[in-house]
Amino acid sequence: MPLSPNSGATIRGEKTELPKPIRRVPDIPDTELHKDLRAALKKHGMSDRAAGAVSTIWTNPAAVLPQVENPQRRRIPGADLLVVSGQVYTARLAPDPLNPRNADRINFRLAGSVGAPPATLTPAAEAGVGEMSVRVASRAALAAQLTWAMETTRSQNVPKPRIDDQGIMDPPIGVATTVSYDAEGENPTAHIFVREGSTRTSHGLYRLGVKADEVLFQLPRGAAPMRTHIDKINSYADKPSKKIEETEKSAVRCAVTDFELIIGVVPDTPGTVDLAQAIKARVAQDHLNTKTPWSDPAKYTTLAEECLLAARAAAVVPSDVEADWLAGRLTLEEAEQSKIPAFLDDRAARIVHLFTTRERKIHDAVRKPIALVLADGEPLIGQRRNVTLSTKLPLGVEMIAREQRGMASEPDLAAFRKTLESALPSHLSQADAWKPTRRTPEALFQAALKELETGEAGGPAGTELWVRAAYVLVKHKAISGPRHDIGAGSDRRPPADIMQELLDTEHGLHHLRQAIEDDRAGLRPRQVDAQGHPESSAAGSDIYIDNKFLREDLAPKDKEKKEPLDEEAALDAKYQRWLTDTQGALRLLADAMRNLGGVKDENGVALIEQRGRAQARLLRDQLKIMLGTAEDWWEAAVDAGPSAAVDGANEDESGEA
Repeated sequence: MPLSPNSGATIRGEKTELPKPIRRVPDIPDTELHKDLRAALKKHGMSDRAAGAVSTIWTNPAAVLPQVENPQRRRIPGADLLVVSGQVYTARLAPDPLNPRNADRINFRLAGSVGAPPATLTPAAEAGVGEMSVRVASRAALAAQLTWAMETTRSQNVPKPRIDDQGIMDPPIGVATTVSYDAEGENPTAHIFVREGSTRTSHGLYRLGVKADEVLFQLPRGAAPMRTHIDKINSYADKPSKKIEETEKSAVRCAVTDFELIIGVVPDTPGTVDLAQAIKARVAQDHLNTKTPWSDPAKYTTLAEECLLAARAAAVVPSDVEADWLAGRLTLEEAEQSKIPAFLDDRAARIVHLFTTRERKIHDAVRKPIALVLADGEPLIGQRRNVTLSTKLPLGVEMIAREQRGMASEPDLAAFRKTLESALPSHLSQADAWKPTRRTPEALFQAALKELETGEAGGPAGTELWVRAAYVLVKHKAISGPRHDIGAGSDRRPPADIMQELLDTEHGLHHLRQAIEDDRAGLRPRQVDAQGHPESSAAGSDIYIDNKFLREDLAPKDKEKKEPLDEEAALDAKYQRWLTDTQGALRLLADAMRNLGGVKDENGVALIEQRGRAQARLLRDQLKIMLGTAEDWWEAAVDAGPSAAVDGANEDESGEA
């Protein structure tokens, strides 16, 4: 019995696929059939523009027409997708401009990357029965986006068996999408975007020699360019078999493909699953066992974006501009212009809170997209209790990492993600654990210090200080994971344990505050002394925080656990600390005044004596107030009698200052 064209044949013990035969491309059907199909789709509830785009893709609209009244059903978790299927012209299909497989290749404006079109396109949303909508800057921006997506998709995955020999074997799945434009004078257009099968479609269009702008704006818009395209492909098929080139055979095989068009969704419970969510669930089903799976960064980037959109829809994120800031679509300068605190530690803290809190409104918004995603054949989430810190935190960390996309190497990005996850507190999802505030690093330090003094270290202020400082230290590679390979010198403590120990001492809190302040000033985090002033080397240069300093000096693994101070001792320690700080501040003030008075003109006259009338008066008044306070303290201490001698050791020192 002769083998069928696509059956498996055994050659030297290996199964192979015979090439698909060469067949001419069907001509464009009668326009009356297009009109009938368009009318049926509009009756089904689709807009005129989308119905028009759908009606022209089929090689045989008559076979599709009855399906509109009685569509096929495809099961997804929680709903049925309604689809119609048939053979279409490949050149009238557009691969997904936001193919999730490419998410790990996107560079964001926050990182300072140039030429990053994918980050500017908002994901499509449901726009009506069986159709989606999206808004972009211009037609040129859409064409650039699709060009990047097609090229990147082809580089990420190669279909097996080879598309050159077999054409597009598995039917792509797509949906009608209306695109609106911000550019003046550019009217909306409708396209058939492939949502599953973008790789196959991108390779097919490449074999056909069709470019993104042709797929979008030329071939679907009229019969003449499409007939020219078909005639070109058929000219290859009409060649003698010995003269047709391999590239020409490939073009003929890819010219048409079987296709499934989604025209609606029927949720099990009304209002629970919309078309956008249903399509994502359908795509996830087909990617459980892919030959080339999406990378974790691609998965997390895509899902984090969906969670952010859900949070914005629920008003958990208060504005579109703040959503763009969290997503990495704004530069620091653009954030400042939008009146957003343009501190990267602030952005990181808000993202961490968004993806970890159990606050009901936020948690429900973020968990909704996760509920539709499958992994390893099992739902990531079946019941509410399955959404854990470990489920959501990697999505937030991946969103934070967008600030480095395109600027840092892949190994450095991987290390950043891993270390940041392990440096954050484990109690982030506990009720009322913390929330981001507008407090300065100094105000956070003071609040965290108060928590430490009252035996509540790691309260809301300390946790916020921890989260912000952890991000900074990880970004500057000042903290890293445990070491198991250096014998007795190994330190197996995860970064979170080190951060916890920093939170348990005043000196550690000083370093957390300093790390945030230095990062905001564009500096590497510096070491500080017991009073919180930056340390200097013998040569006068800054000394920076590093992993060795944290683990061996600031939080050594073998340090003795100190017994908590009793109330009287804690009060005395607090008094001594502020006394020392005041004496140090007096020295700094004396030095600053000496330096200010030393700024002189060419005649040797101090500038403060020439220009500083108002400033000198203000300084004088403030010093008088401070002097009056010191006089009151001194008189009270004299009246107290012998107890004043306790401070005698410091009397000369403070007098000198």
